[in-house]
Amino acid sequence: MILLLLAACGTPSTDGTNSNQDAEVNQGKASLQTVKIALNWYPEPEFGGFYEGVISGSYEKAGFNVEIIPGGPGAPSIGLMATNKAQAAISAADDLLIKRSKGAKAIAVYPVFQTSPQGLMAHSVSGIERIEDIPPGTNISMEIGSPFQQHVWKTYDWGDTRKAVSSSGLIGSFVRDESAIQQAYITAEPCLAEQAGATPVFLGAHETGWNPYGALLVLPDPLPDWSDGFVQATHAAWQAYLEAPARANAEILKAAQHLKPEVMDCVTKAQTPYIHGEDGLGKMTATRWDQMNGHLVGLGLLPEGSTAAGSWKSFDF
Repeated sequence: MILLLLAACGTPSTDGTNSNQDAEVNQGKASLQTVKIALNWYPEPEFGGFYEGVISGSYEKAGFNVEIIPGGPGAPSIGLMATNKAQAAISAADDLLIKRSKGAKAIAVYPVFQTSPQGLMAHSVSGIERIEDIPPGTNISMEIGSPFQQHVWKTYDWGDTRKAVSSSGLIGSFVRDESAIQQAYITAEPCLAEQAGATPVFLGAHETGWNPYGALLVLPDPLPDWSDGFVQATHAAWQAYLEAPARANAEILKAAQHLKPEVMDCVTKAQTPYIHGEDGLGKMTATRWDQMNGHLVGLGLLPEGSTAAGSWKSFDF
């Protein structure tokens, strides 16, 4: 009788859980669509909505078992998707267009940042308020040869009058030197500099006409049959994060020990208007894509005659 009862109830596992319950959980997860999202940077609030979708269970309720793969400098997010080590990736509009021209099978489906978070930062005492205000003879610490750097030099015809110098990505030199100017993202360096005692001014790239969609969710091209449901779930997760970011931010802090809670709060506030932009959360337009494509063609980074057609798909929310 005891044996029959044990069989009916399931054999307890060594940690006190019921093996039948474990099997049911595993079976439930197996029925979900697995989506590994490869980030193009470290876990930070710019990815808050994706974390919210995981920890709130909203992705799972929508039928997805989502895992977030942290990135870093040079993270091959789209490359991981190409080798099926990820089913989704984070990129930016300019990066995606260039990679597609080289054969990447990826399509943009959801822009986190309507307004590009990219730019430069200077000290407020410098009096510089826009990138075009940077005076001749200035050294600018940034990624040399990047599309953004090439765009700025071409737009303002700087030639050799300003010099781009290699950036370490750290803010120590900036904090010590009130004449310093360095590459920055609204989601990182300005808040880090403030916490270190500086008074930075963010010089947005979008003010120069350089405005690629940022933290851009891309999926395989052609789109899988689960793409619509995943994009809808992502949109809902980002709405939830923007309304109440504390839960996801706490999870991000566990994975990003280089950030302090006060920096997280600063970044969360700073990035919000860049996420909403002018067209609305998660929206993309042909005008914006064509503009970015035109910039890249003009810089010689895309072949003449290239178009943005087929690079993105808009969804109704």
